[in-house]
Amino acid sequence: MITHHLRIIQVLAKSIAVDGNSFGKIADDSMPFKRPTKSEAMSLGHRIRFASVLLVLIPENGEWCIALMKRQEYPGVHSGQISIPGGEEEDSDADSMETALREFEEEMGIAIDRNAVFAQMTERYIPPSQFVVTPFLAVFAEEPIWEIDETEVSEVLIVPVQNLLRNNALANTEIPMASGQVVTLPAYSFEGHVIWGATAIMLTEFVAAWKSSFSDPEAATICPM
Repeated sequence: MITHHLRIIQVLAKSIAVDGNSFGKIADDSMPFKRPTKSEAMSLGHRIRFASVLLVLIPENGEWCIALMKRQEYPGVHSGQISIPGGEEEDSDADSMETALREFEEEMGIAIDRNAVFAQMTERYIPPSQFVVTPFLAVFAEEPIWEIDETEVSEVLIVPVQNLLRNNALANTEIPMASGQVVTLPAYSFEGHVIWGATAIMLTEFVAAWKSSFSDPEAATICPM
């Protein structure tokens, strides 16, 4: 079992290391608009901040899953949204990976060793919050007992990777905005939750990497218990 899990992670990590830029482009092309790059945002005078997120793979009930979270309602641009755990860089952080690990522990209540991180995905600028976000991938041997920060997190979602691989998993969806406006954007759905925005873009990059890494992507989602 351990050998099988390790092989899956090694194949995925190698694929991202070699072809990560192309997976990022696939994600960008899946969206109906082009987001500015960090350089473009800076040239426009945007006051950017830096953040990192950590997408964790977990073997659960015989299949690979990812851990997402639902944010609490608050007066901010990401209120109530489904997101990848993470947050803003602090001066004491040694690097962007440390930011991701620290924020994951603060929000989800689980400390992660740097050795559990096996890949870095495309850095992205998020216009609504003016954050430049660096996503990392990590792996757990099993689902932990979450000790969430209830001031920030209302729910943990364990989403099977197979759900993201289905035909039309990323579909145009009507999304009500805080302003009262309804917009149609590409989004994933899971148990009544809508996953859109920057999270959907990063998940699309992850899906592109998964599909490219394995000759049978759906079969690769199955892991021995």
